[in-house]
Amino acid sequence: MIGGCIDRNEPFGVVLIQEGDEVGAPAVPHDVGCVVHIQKAERLEDGRMELIAGANGRFRILEYMEGDLPYLVGRVEDVEDSPESREGLEEAVTELTALFRRYLGLLADRARMVQPDLELPADPSLLSFCVAYIIQVPLIAHQHLLESTDARRRIADELEYLREHVVTLETERTELEEELRRATTYVPLETDADRWKEYGNESRN
Repeated sequence: MIGGCIDRNEPFGVVLIQEGDEVGAPAVPHDVGCVVHIQKAERLEDGRMELIAGANGRFRILEYMEGDLPYLVGRVEDVEDSPESREGLEEAVTELTALFRRYLGLLADRARMVQPDLELPADPSLLSFCVAYIIQVPLIAHQHLLESTDARRRIADELEYLREHVVTLETERTELEEELRRATTYVPLETDADRWKEYGNESRN
């Protein structure tokens, strides 16, 4: 499938499995998935490929066929947000942006990494999909966000997720800092003590 997409310069679809397994008998997919475009591909000597790909759209499966191919082939339609759901969201976008940055900062702290300086989109739909891609929630919650065509509802759901996650991460960080504080013991140095003098003599020798 990937080879054909590269040769024809075509995208492919990624959908979450609703029933069945990824390998073996055909699985039943959810109705809505992502349109994925291959940006770079490198063929390896053993036949595998290294891909860089990105999703830039959604589709709804109208019908699909199970054949001899190891993947499904179907007829789809584009999925877009309803225009009215994107109006008057300036305040919600500001809150989501700030909360999402706080969330990323807490994740970076927990991983002992420097938080990357991300330029987040101001468009409500684009911002909500950026958050939906990164936020750590169950796959079915990701699917729910993907299927939503109401940007206002999607942002509201993400704010609810993020508020809960930020509280959890901040609590974990506070508890860790408290454990480290209790585990740290400060011992005053007595420079006149015999052991200190012995150490000094050994160091000079």
